[in-house]
Amino acid sequence: MSEETKKEKNEETKKPARKEEIEDFEVLAEWTVRRLRPLQDVSDEDYPEKVKRWVIYSLGLDRLHQDIFLYLEKNFRSTTTDIASEFDISPNTARKYLDELHTVGLVDYIGREYTLTYESLSRAIELMLIPRITDTLRTIAKGASNTDKSFSTSFPASEDQEVIVESGVTLINKKLLDSWYNQGKKVRVKSYSGLTVKDDVDPDLFDAVITHLKCMGGLRIPTEVYTRVAHKIRCIGGVDTY
Repeated sequence: MSEETKKEKNEETKKPARKEEIEDFEVLAEWTVRRLRPLQDVSDEDYPEKVKRWVIYSLGLDRLHQDIFLYLEKNFRSTTTDIASEFDISPNTARKYLDELHTVGLVDYIGREYTLTYESLSRAIELMLIPRITDTLRTIAKGASNTDKSFSTSFPASEDQEVIVESGVTLINKKLLDSWYNQGKKVRVKSYSGLTVKDDVDPDLFDAVITHLKCMGGLRIPTEVYTRVAHKIRCIGGVDTY
C-alpha cells in the first residue's frame, strides 16, 4: 500500500470521530460580538439609522437582520408572512432571521406577531441580551462548581411536575416561593398590576420554581434575581431592579 493510500485511509478514519465530537453538544444559542470602528462623518439626517445598523452589526447580525429590525420599528408588529412578503424571502427564512433577532433580545413575539422587545435599542441590550449571556455563563460556571470542594445549593425538580398558573400575584417572597417548591409546583406567574419580588428570594430557587413571569404593570425585582431569570420575564410596565 502506497504512502498516499495510507494517508487517505487515515483521513477517512478520522472523519467519523470529528462528526461524533460535533454531535456531543446541542447549540441553544450563539452570540457574536464584533469590535467595530466608531462611526465617523455621519450627517444628522442619517445618524440614527446608521448607529442602529452599526449596533446590530456589532452583535453579529447582517444587513437583512438590520432591515427587519428597522421595519419592525416602523410597523410596530408584523408576522413572518408580512416579513417574507416585504423582503421577498420565504416564511421559513423570515422566521430564522426573526429568531436570531430574538436570541439577542431585540425582538419578541406575541402569538404569531413579532415586535421589538423595547423601543430603546440600548435598553433591549441592557435588559435582555446582557442577562441572557450572563445566565448562560452562570450555567457554565455552575457546572464548573461541581469540581469545587464546596457545592452550591441545588433544587432538584420532579420529572412529573406540572406547570400551574398563579394569576393576580402582586408579591413574591421567600415564604411564598418556599411554599410552591415544597408542594412540588412549577409556576407560571401572571400579574395584572404591579409585582414586587422581595430581596429574601433565592435566585436559584426562583429559577427552579418559576417557568415564566408576565407582568402587566411595573416589576420591582432584585438585580441578582433578574439577571438570573430575565429570559423568563415579559413585563409591559417596565422593570426596576434594586
